[in-house]
Amino acid sequence: MNDNRYTPQTICEVKEQFNIPIYQRLFTWGEENIVRLLDDLKGQYLKDPKQPYYIGMLTRHGNDLVDGQQRFTVLSLIASVFRKYYDKWEKMDGKLTLSARPDDQEYLESLFDKKRSEKVNTKMENGVEVIKEWVENENEIFMKPFAQYVYEKCTFFFAILPDGYKPRDLNKYFEAMNSTGRNLESHEIIKVENYLKSLETEQELYNLIWNLVTDMDKPLIRQRKKENDEKFKERYKRAIDAIDDDFPHKLGEYINDFELEETSSETKSIRDLEANDHNPDVRRQEKYYGEGTHGMLNFPEFLLQVLFIYLNLEESDVNVNEFFDTHKLQETVKDRINGWKEQDWKGFGKELLRYRLLFDLFVIRIPNSDAGEYYLDYSEKLDYSEKYLANKIDGPVLTQIQSYLYVDSSSKTYYRWLVPFLKYLKEEKEPSYEKIFAKLQEIDNSIDEHKRELLDDETQVSFGSRRTVYFLRRLDLYLWLDNHSKLLTQSFDRVINKFKFKSSINSQEHLHPQNDENREGYLPWGDDKHKFGNLFLISSSFNSSQSDDTINTKFGRIKDQALYSSRIESIKLYKIFKECAEEEKQWTHEKMEEHHKSMIQRLKDSYEEDKDK
Repeated sequence: MNDNRYTPQTICEVKEQFNIPIYQRLFTWGEENIVRLLDDLKGQYLKDPKQPYYIGMLTRHGNDLVDGQQRFTVLSLIASVFRKYYDKWEKMDGKLTLSARPDDQEYLESLFDKKRSEKVNTKMENGVEVIKEWVENENEIFMKPFAQYVYEKCTFFFAILPDGYKPRDLNKYFEAMNSTGRNLESHEIIKVENYLKSLETEQELYNLIWNLVTDMDKPLIRQRKKENDEKFKERYKRAIDAIDDDFPHKLGEYINDFELEETSSETKSIRDLEANDHNPDVRRQEKYYGEGTHGMLNFPEFLLQVLFIYLNLEESDVNVNEFFDTHKLQETVKDRINGWKEQDWKGFGKELLRYRLLFDLFVIRIPNSDAGEYYLDYSEKLDYSEKYLANKIDGPVLTQIQSYLYVDSSSKTYYRWLVPFLKYLKEEKEPSYEKIFAKLQEIDNSIDEHKRELLDDETQVSFGSRRTVYFLRRLDLYLWLDNHSKLLTQSFDRVINKFKFKSSINSQEHLHPQNDENREGYLPWGDDKHKFGNLFLISSSFNSSQSDDTINTKFGRIKDQALYSSRIESIKLYKIFKECAEEEKQWTHEKMEEHHKSMIQRLKDSYEEDKDK
């Protein structure tokens, strides 16, 4: 440990220089970070000036700083100010290099030689001003002994990675090193080894595009203060148009964080890559909680969707289970990009940005908690006036059909509806609620496992079929739509209106009990109890513990949900309960058969609705 113990003093006494490569973040520390560090250093100094102050572990691969460049950079900025009070800080000049960013390197050197650089790194310049202001306002300590203390006692350790480390080894290292989930991800390796390495020009631009698109949980365009919905959506449209018409000059006006640093760059190696704080591979239910929403896909999933589109692939061209397996991301990309030149990668970068903008605007965001709501930027507030009655397709309808498709999909099947939907959005310059809804219906109906013909085979919708869950969900969607169309009528049901699709509601349940043989109060229904008419969906955890409840217990449960939580799990069950209650009838075999025929017919009718749009 002592061999790897460093202070500014030991750094100045060795011949080594430490390099920050291009693919690490630029210096980002603001006033709060810098002042906190200086205050903490002062606190330890006042407490015991003989004891070191530890700033943690930094990581090296050769002389490249793989982790810790923010702390090393701020020490260089401190050196440029503190050398006035303790001249040995002068030796920090040249200890930090930015070999791939000559403009930033020139500015850093200018801080020590009093020669004003024409190139200014704004973040570094602000950092220097914060340090100077802190010194000027300090009245508790004398600066000379404090500057000496920081020089000799500000302590950190280096974790040194072996020279023979390969990309896979680096990935394992970050996974093991950081318990917070921060690691070197496959898509970052692809960025370095394939995407940016292929570019002889405009690396900074395409690096910025990749980095912005990577965080799927932060929309690229966010509504500004006093910006109405119309202007907000107009920014999306202009940004998308600018990809073809005026790339990249106008993008900074429309995309919130599109700030291009005009610096030259040179591709290095995988050692140039810094792990970032965002880990899209973390499962959503573990990462997110509380209020708000997050993106429907993580970045590896989104990357594969766009690659599938960009290569103009069809389902028959690939093994979809392998192609959309994010754990095989590097292998998939390597197999598919053979022979790509600079223009291919630039084209792919532009499409990543285009489809990300379309995705942000037209695809739902997922609530962070079960109590939250799905969110769609394309939605707008409606006044539900008489004008609305003539047009029943609106934002809530688009949100509902997408949430239905979302919960019925997985990371390996999102492509079935997202790929054609994104293609449509690129081609349709003026999509309306009606057009989008009809397209989503058309896409849903065209999926092989969703086709109408399956309803003619009763085994496909009976208990135990792998398609039954889909058809039960589809039925709930169209029952919800039927109710939504009655919005301003007395027959509109607010309980049904509040229904939302959840991934956890995925278990087939019998209303007439599955175990009805020799059971008091029940006539055995034989195989008929497995018919679609007797089934509804319930959360799997609830079903596993209460699957053999009586009919009255199940009715009581849906009644409690409707009265007290206003959140039912199955519109189909709620509809049965209401009909039986209103007619004062029991759930009989005859009633089930009637319901069965009615619901199957409603499903069949739903396939005709997209043709009527």
